[in-house]
Amino acid sequence: MSTGEAGESRLTRGLNRIFRTSMILVPFGVLLNLWISWAGTDRSVFRRFGELDRRYLYLGIVLALLPWITNTIRILVWARFIGHRLTFRDCFRITLGAELASSVFPTSSGGEVFRWGMMVQKGVTKGEAASIVSLGYLEDLCFFATALPAAFIVSRAWELPVLRRMGREMRGEASGVLPAIVLGVVAVVALWQGALRGFLGRRVRFWSLRRAVRTRQRSRKTRQDFRSVFALVRERGKWRFVLTFGVTAVQWTARYSVATAVAYFLGAEVDPVLFFLLQWVIFTAMLFVPTPGAAGGAEAAFYLVYSALLPASIVGIATGGWRLLTFYLQLSLGAILFMAMNVADARTRARDAPAGGDPLPRG
Repeated sequence: MSTGEAGESRLTRGLNRIFRTSMILVPFGVLLNLWISWAGTDRSVFRRFGELDRRYLYLGIVLALLPWITNTIRILVWARFIGHRLTFRDCFRITLGAELASSVFPTSSGGEVFRWGMMVQKGVTKGEAASIVSLGYLEDLCFFATALPAAFIVSRAWELPVLRRMGREMRGEASGVLPAIVLGVVAVVALWQGALRGFLGRRVRFWSLRRAVRTRQRSRKTRQDFRSVFALVRERGKWRFVLTFGVTAVQWTARYSVATAVAYFLGAEVDPVLFFLLQWVIFTAMLFVPTPGAAGGAEAAFYLVYSALLPASIVGIATGGWRLLTFYLQLSLGAILFMAMNVADARTRARDAPAGGDPLPRG
C-alpha cells in the first residue's frame, strides 16, 4: 500500500468515526427540535399545518443544501486552475467530509483542516491546498465586506434593540475569550522554546530539535507552493476569482435565506434583507458556543433574536424548523452520502485489486 493510500485510509477511518458520532447526535438533536417546536408554538399552528404553502418549505430545503454544490464548485475551479485534475465527485466528497467534521466539533474549529487534509490525500500539495483554503477565506471576506454594510443600511438594523443587546453580550464574551487565547499561545511558545533550549531535559531537547528541523524543511516547500499559487492567481486568475466570488455570493445568500423561507412557510411577513443580516449575527454568535455544532447555543440565539420579529405563536416551530434544515438535515444526509461514497470507493478498489490481494506494481 502506498503512503498516499495509507494516509487516505487513516483519514477515511477518522471521518467514519465522525459519521458514527453524527448518527448519535442526530436523534438527540431532532428530539430537542421537536420539543422546542412543541413548547414554543401555538397548537392552532399544528392544526392548520396542511394549509401552509409548502413551496417555501421546499425552497428552504434547496437553500440549505445548495452550499454543498457551491463549495464544491469553488474547490473544483481552483484545483483545476492549479493543474490538478480533480473530478466534481472528488471535490464533492471533500466538501461533505469537511461539513460533516465541522458539524460534530465546536463551530469555531471549522472544517478547513479536514478540507485541507482531504485535498492533500487527493494529490494536492500542502501549500497548494492551503492556498485553496485561503482563497476561500478571501472570497468570503470580499463578499461580507460588501454585503453586510449594504444589508445593514437597507434594513435599518441599527433600530433593533436586540442587536444592540447581542453586541454587548458578544463583546463581553470576547473580552474573556481573547485573553485566554493569548495566554494559551504565549504558554505554548514558552514551552516550545524551553524544550529547544534543554530546560526540559536532553531527550526532550533532542526530540524537539529533530521535529523543528523536519517542520522547517516541510514548511519551506509549503510556503513556496503557497506563494506560487497566489502569484499565478494575480497573473492570470483574476477572472476565475470573479467567478468564484459570484458563486460565494450565491452560497452565503442561500444559507442565510433559509430562515426567511421558514418564516414565509409559516405565514409570517418578514424583511428578507434584515433576516439575512440577522443570520450572520447568529452564525457569528455560534462561534462562541463550545458544543459540537453549537448545539443548544444556536437554538437559543435564534429564539432570542427572532422572538422580537416573529409572532409568538410560531417562533418555537420556526426555531426548530430552521435548525432542522440548516444543521440536522445536512448532518444526517451528508453522513449517509459520505458513507455511501466510501463504500463505493472500497468496492472499486477491491474490484481493481489483483486476485492475490497484492497491490499493483508501480513503475
